[in-house]
Amino acid sequence: MSSKNYELRSLQWDTDYFGVSSARVNLSGILDERGQEEVFEFCKGYDFVTISNIYNIQENNHWIGNRTNAFLADMNIQFLKILSDKPDYKDDKTYVVNCLSRNEQIVDIARKSFNYSRFFNDPKLPQEQAKNIYVHWTEYAFNQQKKYFVISEREGNVAGYILFSFNEDSSVIELIAVDEKYQGQRVGKSLIRTMESFVIDQGIKNIKVGTQVNNISAAQFYNARGFKYVSCGSMYHLWIR
Repeated sequence: MSSKNYELRSLQWDTDYFGVSSARVNLSGILDERGQEEVFEFCKGYDFVTISNIYNIQENNHWIGNRTNAFLADMNIQFLKILSDKPDYKDDKTYVVNCLSRNEQIVDIARKSFNYSRFFNDPKLPQEQAKNIYVHWTEYAFNQQKKYFVISEREGNVAGYILFSFNEDSSVIELIAVDEKYQGQRVGKSLIRTMESFVIDQGIKNIKVGTQVNNISAAQFYNARGFKYVSCGSMYHLWIR
């Protein structure tokens, strides 16, 4: 369900994973009182709702704070890179695979990475599931035709990976992680440049990625790779019951 200023949708993946009936409200414009009532009516059908105030719109922050018991779980920043030419770059140890079979080294990297998440900031969510959400996210992408992995190998081991997908005219980085013992060895750069070459070959020139506002190292990494900051959004968690 959607209108000019909002999108309402149930979240089956989250529901199955957390065992809590979940949904999401995406706010892309200012909601008047009628729009707010429509959102409230939708939320009644769920236990847990994420409200994404995509552009951190002041008026939406105001009514969310005054009319709900939702709390600010995260501030998300979005980056965009517009590709012009295919990078003059090749790393024989870094490659792209889709419909990848389960890879335990990738799972292990996921298990040891990702220190920032709005799910970590919510004490009402099952903590074991919150802790392992990025492991499950990675596992869920295996054997999926529409999910792509960039894999970089060093010394015969997986040193890092990007999980990405395509959305209309853009490619979207979902996850990126480098094994701690290979950090500082330009693995991240190789992953990004290899992805750029691949998506250009698919006729795509936009790469989008988001991260948490307090994940300074990630923001610095994207800036160094030529990504530009485009927006900041506020992420609320609303518990109905």
